Amino acid sequence: MNLSDLENKKLAIWGLGKEGLESYRTLRALFPAKPLSLINQNRPDNLPDDELVSFILESELKEQIEQIDVVIKAPGISLYHPLITLLKQQDVTVTSATKIWFAEPREATTIAITGSNGKSTTCAFLRHILSGLEHKTELGGNIGTPLLSLGRDAEYYVVELSSYQTADLTDAPDIAVLLNLFPEHIQWHHSHEQYFKDKRNLIRTGAKVNILNHTDPKTNDLITQPPKGTLWFNDPKAVHCDAKDIYDGNDILGSVKDLTLPGEHNRENLCAALTVCQALGFDLKECFDLAASYTGLAHRLENIGTIAGRTYVNDSISTTPEATLAALKSFEGQDITLLAGGQDRNQSFSSLVQYIKTHPKVKVITAYQTGPKIYQNLKNNGLASSVIAATDLNDAVVKAKNITPLGGIVLLSPAAPSYDAFENFEQRGGLFQKYSKNTK
Repeated sequence: MNLSDLENKKLAIWGLGKEGLESYRTLRALFPAKPLSLINQNRPDNLPDDELVSFILESELKEQIEQIDVVIKAPGISLYHPLITLLKQQDVTVTSATKIWFAEPREATTIAITGSNGKSTTCAFLRHILSGLEHKTELGGNIGTPLLSLGRDAEYYVVELSSYQTADLTDAPDIAVLLNLFPEHIQWHHSHEQYFKDKRNLIRTGAKVNILNHTDPKTNDLITQPPKGTLWFNDPKAVHCDAKDIYDGNDILGSVKDLTLPGEHNRENLCAALTVCQALGFDLKECFDLAASYTGLAHRLENIGTIAGRTYVNDSISTTPEATLAALKSFEGQDITLLAGGQDRNQSFSSLVQYIKTHPKVKVITAYQTGPKIYQNLKNNGLASSVIAATDLNDAVVKAKNITPLGGIVLLSPAAPSYDAFENFEQRGGLFQKYSKNTK
């Protein structure tokens, strides 16, 4: 179902965040005289001033179903929400802006990238390379720019997809990339097994090219019969890396020391991006040279600066223990004070704790929902002297200044989502920057 299919339908948009409001703007521009229903958990302050809009509270949706043919839901609304089941039982079509965008006809090449960790950086690497090759490239999706707001004249679309967006995707991209699989988002998917299944749905859509991670255990576990023609990265026969160089098979593409971004995980993200470039037929050495100048995303190992003799690093986007572990490894051997804790999604912190146990220069300050769990886990492993509990982020930053040696690093890498106390990871990272600069 694409945009033209909606012309004669009674439409409702469910969820009025960034994507929901962009869906409204798109539909209003296409159908200026069409009545539209907007659904939300509560009545937002930014409700459009539009005489043709009717507002429905989520709690009252049952009584309004007969007024609706199609619901365009926001990604944050679970596909397994009881109201979704009810809507489908009443023959209401449930779709999303992502599904609509993918169903739109276009001549450009679409590259869709998903994974539990690294998808934003991989997408950004790829956009940086393609733009450097002077190809008009649009970047959107879960990375923050709604797909329906993207221009229509690009040669390449690089699309980051969360598990919320891959779960019911039916139209295939030209190239599908699955970076890795770790337990996540149990509230939305209701189980880690369902999360893994919904994530893997991107590979089931029928993309012309599928790219997978040769060294990811869960990917190899669950995708026992990869689609024909699958390309692998982190494979010694293909694009892979070690601590010194990036390779294509036996050929060295470039030296790790030439890369601006630190960390083994970022080298692997680059390998994934270069594998896409290989599928597109580009010269990989030229692509590596372009990628080497990429400086990184905001809130991803973002160096805020040295304040009162300590370096503050904002890695608020790291919402899993695995991402935080990768961040710690980026500063191996240095004095680090890790600020950790956030929304509880039943994740295991055992690998993170074991790393901290073998790296005595890492101290931890915990807060928020997962704070007590991390604290107790460290204490149970004989690390009571390495962990301090804080009341909130501001308190954690103050405590971090007091325990971090001069020349050390204060690293916000929460190993958990932000939604228990913040609007999003961007707000959390922005406040960390503010509090850090106040420590002077």
